[in-house]
Amino acid sequence: MRWFKVLAKRFVIRVPRRWAGILVVGVSLSWAAPSRALTWAEARTAAESRATELQVVGRRADVARADVRAAGMLANPTFTLTTARQSARLSTGVSVPLPLFGQRGTAVRFAEAEAGVVAGEARLTLNDLRWNATVAWIDAWEAAERARLIALAAAEADRLLKITEERFQAGSAPRLDVVRLTADRARARAEADAAVPLVAAAAGRLAVWIGADPMAPPAVSGDPGVPADLPALDQLVEGLGQHPALERDRAQQGAAGRRLELERRLRFPIVSAELVVNQWDSTQPGTDVIAGAAFELPVLSQRGGAIARAEAQRGLAEATSSLDAAHLRAELADAFHRTRAGASRARTIGRSALPAMEEARAMTEESYRAGRADLVRVLEAERAVLDLRLAEREAIAAWSRSFADLERAVGASLRAPGADAAR
Repeated sequence: MRWFKVLAKRFVIRVPRRWAGILVVGVSLSWAAPSRALTWAEARTAAESRATELQVVGRRADVARADVRAAGMLANPTFTLTTARQSARLSTGVSVPLPLFGQRGTAVRFAEAEAGVVAGEARLTLNDLRWNATVAWIDAWEAAERARLIALAAAEADRLLKITEERFQAGSAPRLDVVRLTADRARARAEADAAVPLVAAAAGRLAVWIGADPMAPPAVSGDPGVPADLPALDQLVEGLGQHPALERDRAQQGAAGRRLELERRLRFPIVSAELVVNQWDSTQPGTDVIAGAAFELPVLSQRGGAIARAEAQRGLAEATSSLDAAHLRAELADAFHRTRAGASRARTIGRSALPAMEEARAMTEESYRAGRADLVRVLEAERAVLDLRLAEREAIAAWSRSFADLERAVGASLRAPGADAAR
C-alpha cells in the first residue's frame, strides 16, 4: 500500500534528530513487514483454520475422549498375602470388584454425553472465532480507509496551498489566505501522521484471531463482503434451532440426564468376588479354598444428596436452554434490523450525499479561483467532503459489524461463496 509507506516515511522524517535513531529502531520492531494482505473471506477462513483457540478446542476434545476411556475401565483386583503361627502358614487371597448392576455402562454413557457437550462448545467457538475475526478485519479496514482518506485530504491541502500561493504571487489573494492554508496543511499532515500507527494497531488485533504474528500484522485488501440481500427474518428464525449455542444446551441437558442416571445407578453396590487359599494349616488336613462375595450395604447413605444435585443440574440446563433461546431471538431481531438500517445509511451517503458534496466542493473551488468566493468557504467545503467521506466509511463499517452480529446470532455464515459485496 503506497500511501501507507509514504505516510510512515513522513512520520519518521518529522521526528527530532536526537530521537530519530531510537524511533526508527522502535518502528522496525513494532511495525515489522506486514504479511500478505487478506480479504474479508480470507481472514474468516484463516480464523476457522489457524486461530490459536483451535488448539485449546482440540485439547479439550482429547480430554473428553480420555474421560470416556477412563469411565469404561474396570477396577484392579486386590491381592492379599498373610501368615499365622497357629493356623495357615500361608494365606493368599484375591478380590475383584465387579460392577454387576450397570454402573460401568452408565458411567460410559455419561462420559460420552460430556464429550458431546465439548463438541458443542467447539462448534460455538468456531462461530465466535468467525465473528471476532470479522469484526477485527472491519476495524483494520476502517483504520486503513481513514488513513487513506486523511492522506488524500493532506494532499488536497498541499494542492490548495499551491493554488493560493500562485494567486498571492499574482496579487489576487491576500497573504492571510496563504498563512491560513499553511496552518490547515500542517493540521492535515498531523492528522495523517497520527492515522498511520492506528492502522498497525488494528492489524495487530486482527492477527490474534487468524493465528498470525502481531509483530508482523497482515494488511487488509478489498471491501467488506456483506451480501447485497439478506434472507427473510422469518427464514432466519426458523433456522435458529440449529444454532451452536442451542445445540450445546441440548447436549448439556442430555449430559445432565445421564448424570442423574449415573447417580441413581451408583446406589447399587459394587460386588467384590473374593477367593482365599490357605496352605500349611496344622488344623486342616490339606489346602483350604474359601470363595465368597462382599458388598456394601446401602443403609446409611443412598446418595440422596448427589441425586438431588443432579436433578437440580438437569433443571438448570433446561432453564439455561430456554434463556439462551430467548436471548438469541432478541439478538437476531436486533442485528437484522440494524443491518438493514446500516445498509440504507451507507448507500444513501455513498450514492447521494457524497457525490453532491463533492460537486459543491468543486464549484466552490472554481468560484475561489475566479475570485467569487473567499477562502473560508473553500476550507469549509474541503472539510465537509472529508467528513462525509469518513462518514461513508464509518457507515459501511457499522453496517458490516451489524452483519457480523447477525451471523453470530444465526450461528452460521450468511456469506455465499463467490457472492459480490453490496455497494
